[in-house]
Amino acid sequence: MNNELEPGRRLATVSGAEIVIKKKLGEGGQGFVYLVDYKGDEKALKWYKRTGCGKDPEAFYRNLENNVRNGSPSPEFLWPLDLTERVDHTFGYVMDLKPRGYYEISDFMLLRTRFGSYKAIIDASLKIVSAFRMLHGKGYSYQDMNDGNFFINPMNGDVKICDNDNVAPNGTQTGILGKPRYIAPEIVQNRKMPDSLSDRFSMSVILFILFCLNHPLEGKRSLVPRLSPELQEKLYGSDPVFIMDPDNHSNAPDPVIHRNTLRVWPCLPDYMQDIFIRAFGKKALENPNARPTESDWIRNLVRFRSDIVSCNCGNEIFTENGKPARCDRCGTIVSVPYRIVFPDYSIPGIAGTRIYRCQAGVCNSEDALKPTGWVVSSRSDPAKLGLKNMTDKTWKAVTPSGKSRPVGAGEIIPMKDGIRFTIEDREIRIEANHTAG
Repeated sequence: MNNELEPGRRLATVSGAEIVIKKKLGEGGQGFVYLVDYKGDEKALKWYKRTGCGKDPEAFYRNLENNVRNGSPSPEFLWPLDLTERVDHTFGYVMDLKPRGYYEISDFMLLRTRFGSYKAIIDASLKIVSAFRMLHGKGYSYQDMNDGNFFINPMNGDVKICDNDNVAPNGTQTGILGKPRYIAPEIVQNRKMPDSLSDRFSMSVILFILFCLNHPLEGKRSLVPRLSPELQEKLYGSDPVFIMDPDNHSNAPDPVIHRNTLRVWPCLPDYMQDIFIRAFGKKALENPNARPTESDWIRNLVRFRSDIVSCNCGNEIFTENGKPARCDRCGTIVSVPYRIVFPDYSIPGIAGTRIYRCQAGVCNSEDALKPTGWVVSSRSDPAKLGLKNMTDKTWKAVTPSGKSRPVGAGEIIPMKDGIRFTIEDREIRIEANHTAG
């Protein structure tokens, strides 16, 4: 029986507010989405069909009620803001509208839109990973992550995550297993129910698609006239093989169908290839505990972002360990005057480079992407660079001669060869690239 809402219909919420239906925006398997007036602002209302709340609508309602009460774990989520009272055995929840200029992942895969830069892809990936790190840190699991959950701004990489009605405390089941192709192998095989570890698999699929525009398990084995249920179970469940697995080429990319992956993969730094291989290698596909954590992804993505510099011709260049690199478009050697050396790798020391909290030592979810240091140039002489203390703590800087000086919050220390300083619990030093320029 149809339970659509007509424009002008008024609904009460559990908080005592009133919703006025303005118009229908869309419809899915679970329900309808409407543009509504809520407390004088335009919001979205997801209104469930009578069969859209699973086998236990009362438990589904209580879970949504708890999520509204507890609030969003991260601003990236279009989180339930309010819940309607029950009407004719169904209900709905209020959320923010999708902003203008945001696109679904399928739009990127079908080349209906493109990212404005490679840094925008990395920024989108960082926001997704950071949001789920915070979600999991609050004890939730998402349970139904797929390509339709994300709205992304292609110019700046900003992300909004929708369809948060299946989010539940880790270990609590909502009756939703997820969308085919994004479900972890252990779920496909009915060995486990969705949790934060299966979320990590789905998240890794999303990240691979953002970078390579292909599904990580859909290589030449998927190129058949019909993917029967038995073949799907094997492809995604009992015998999945990463299309870029260095030791198993049985599901390798097709040179025509998967040309996007074959073009992008060789350009990725070794550490990015390695984390994708870890995420989809045999060990991680069989053992959910072996999958890279959100912290692992954040460290690699932040490093990757730092490794990208811009040529004067506008092309983005991938550097290696903070050294100068040749532009593959115009052939110019892009100057990197300094590199910032961490214990395990280096990044370019150029104007605009930031040192993030996760690069300066162990940190919590909320602080991972906070800048702790920022390379700035002098207004009078742009060639003169300094590192600005972006924290509220004092650094200790040591010159090559052994002299030390404090660097207070907001102060700038000149970028000079051999200077050492400590941010949080990591010693970092500046080295000149003598071959720069």
